[in-house]
Amino acid sequence: MGRIDFVRGVLFLALLLLVATLGFSRGADKSAVVLTGTIFSDGTNERIAHADTILCEDGGLPLQELPASDSGEFSFQGIRPGTYLLRVKASGFESAEMHIDLTSASVRGLSVVLKPARAAAPPAGKTISVHELAMPRAARDLFASGKKKLYAEKNSKAALRDFQSAIKKAPDFYEAYYQAGMAYLSLQDPTEAEKNFRKSADLSEKKYADAEIALGTILLHRGEANEGEALLREGLALNPHSWPGQFELGELEVAHGHLDLAFAAADEARALAPNQPVVYRLLAVIHLQQKNYPALITDLDAYLRLDPDSPAGLRAKEIRAAVEKQIANSSGTAVSANK
Repeated sequence: MGRIDFVRGVLFLALLLLVATLGFSRGADKSAVVLTGTIFSDGTNERIAHADTILCEDGGLPLQELPASDSGEFSFQGIRPGTYLLRVKASGFESAEMHIDLTSASVRGLSVVLKPARAAAPPAGKTISVHELAMPRAARDLFASGKKKLYAEKNSKAALRDFQSAIKKAPDFYEAYYQAGMAYLSLQDPTEAEKNFRKSADLSEKKYADAEIALGTILLHRGEANEGEALLREGLALNPHSWPGQFELGELEVAHGHLDLAFAAADEARALAPNQPVVYRLLAVIHLQQKNYPALITDLDAYLRLDPDSPAGLRAKEIRAAVEKQIANSSGTAVSANK
């Protein structure tokens, strides 16, 4: 679903305040071990650059997350002795998990081999496109024109006129109602957006995931938690590959205090939409609450690559500097950020 971003300044300001009160009482651990390795492609033995490597507790709770280098190498430092689970993900490859025994010694030079991903199954909701194709040609042309104006040209008023014209030509065109709702959101009119999302959901007989997710999101942000959460989860059941739905679920689970579930949803949102800055902001909030400071630095670096100069980007720079300073003060050594 196309996303008109809601203002999340309060969330990020809260993150900044939390960072300011961080306490790092633990000094350098002389018994710490390390884990290093390289990621290869199965069959070709080519190195895979920039894969996501996630070091977890043996039970699966994420502890540190680092991107592999240009040459496919990764390095986790300062690990307490114990048994761990290593997860590795890369675009175009199947994910891998490995149990690592670090109880008595470091492991260096580990080789991780990823298999190329099999052809993806057709996306959920394929019948939606069939419904769209069943609309009159003139309505479909107006619909396409409206989407171009809304998302590419950023002309919400002109886009809304096209969607409304498409609806006049095809009154059961529920995809057009949904896009009209998105246009109203960009025009700061959530009341009309909600009306159009509800109409879209009703016309589709609750089978159009984007409308369910969008309506649920509006209600959640308005404080109507019960109906909003139900709609959000219904929409994700229809289409679990909606990044805005997974993102909103992550925020919801943070509010519930379910950090493991929040991370799972946010991580899925990142896999689906790796160029959306808000996803890394959410991951930063989760990792801060988990006290996973190396992963927090990684989240902030990823965010800053996408949004370095906005007010939120400037706050992210302040947060990153504060985290790095606190870590350096606690261990006596500066932390090198993973970029």
